[in-house]
Amino acid sequence: MSNVNVNKIKNLNDNVTVDISADNKFSITANNSSVSGNIGIGSTTPSVAIDAGQKTDAIALPRGTTAQRPTAVAGMMRWNSTTGAAELYNGAEWIEVITDYIPSGSTILG
Repeated sequence: MSNVNVNKIKNLNDNVTVDISADNKFSITANNSSVSGNIGIGSTTPSVAIDAGQKTDAIALPRGTTAQRPTAVAGMMRWNSTTGAAELYNGAEWIEVITDYIPSGSTILG
C-alpha cells in the first residue's frame, strides 16, 4: 500500500470541498459555507464529537516514546511506548493511567 498526498478534494458539482492543510488539519466547505458537526465511525447519527459507539473492536491511541510527547493540552491521551502505558495530560503534567497493577506503597481502599 502506498501513501497518497492530497491537499484538496472537490466533488463533481464543485460545491463540496475537503481541504487538508500542511499541518494535517482539515476543513469541509459545502456551498461556500463551513460544515461542522459530529463525526460518526460506523454510525450515520453520531451523538458526540467523535462517535465510534456502534463499533465493537477498538480505538487505536496515538503512540510514541516519552521524548515524542506533543505540546500538550489538558485532556490529551496517548500510548507511551517507553513506559508501555496509556497516559493523560491533566493540564500540568502527563500522568500514567493505572490499569492492572498496584504500585508498591499503595493503599487499597474498600
